[in-house]
Amino acid sequence: MEKETLVSSSSSSSSWGADPPPEDCWIEAHRELLPRWRSLRESSQIPFSCLFITQQTPIPISISRVNQFDAARLDVEMTAMLKEQLVKVFSLMKPGFLFQYEPELDAFLEFLIWRFSIWVDKPTPGNALMNLRYRDERAVPTGGKEGAQLIFLNCFTSDSVRTGLEGPGLSVSQKIWYCLTTVGGRYIWSRLQSFSAFRRWGDFEQRSLGRRLWLLIQRVEGLYKAASFSNLLIFLYTGRYRSIIERALKARLVYGSPNMNRAVSFEYMNRQLVWNEFSNNEQICQSW
Repeated sequence: MEKETLVSSSSSSSSWGADPPPEDCWIEAHRELLPRWRSLRESSQIPFSCLFITQQTPIPISISRVNQFDAARLDVEMTAMLKEQLVKVFSLMKPGFLFQYEPELDAFLEFLIWRFSIWVDKPTPGNALMNLRYRDERAVPTGGKEGAQLIFLNCFTSDSVRTGLEGPGLSVSQKIWYCLTTVGGRYIWSRLQSFSAFRRWGDFEQRSLGRRLWLLIQRVEGLYKAASFSNLLIFLYTGRYRSIIERALKARLVYGSPNMNRAVSFEYMNRQLVWNEFSNNEQICQSW
């Protein structure tokens, strides 16, 4: 009796239910959904690698310390060249006219370089020759859930392979603080030193206001030099943040292009140094 009831129930269920799907039905479903998936991918421009990149850790990079120092030196040389050309404009005026306005002239030239390079998200002349650019290190993922989310968001704007050099440039606040600390800070410090030397604050009495201000300037200068030396040691060890200002603003120098070498060749300089040494030795031998 039980067997008859089971057979009757199974026959009734098979008659009420639908037939089982064929084995290749998933292939047909994949073919139907594949055009939709491709259209969604092309419309949103999301690379396929973004689906698997959220679990990756940041790529460690190493920036040449020599390139960073050379870039700073080239920026100084560029400012000196512009200053030399600007001084020639006032060559017909009385001698020593620009000497009293030299801090303002230096600040003006540094501001021009900052305005047409860093402010418009372009490298400075020295950084451009060394294939370097500033990157906001605060926006770079450091690992974990937050880093994974940032990496995933960066995939929406880039379809290239990750090299570790990705990251946005400096923010508006970083650019403004960079200008205030480099251009404004150097100008104020230069003017303060020249004013204290002209007023001879160091020759005042011990308890006078001028003497105290002069001692304060000397202490601040000593602390700044000590901090700069400490930052130099850390920079030589890690390769990050060439100056205290860059470390405070989290503005790191990275390569602008991973496949491009620096544009400065030192072959001519080395050749010139060799010939200078030969000429000096020849003069010494002739003097004997």
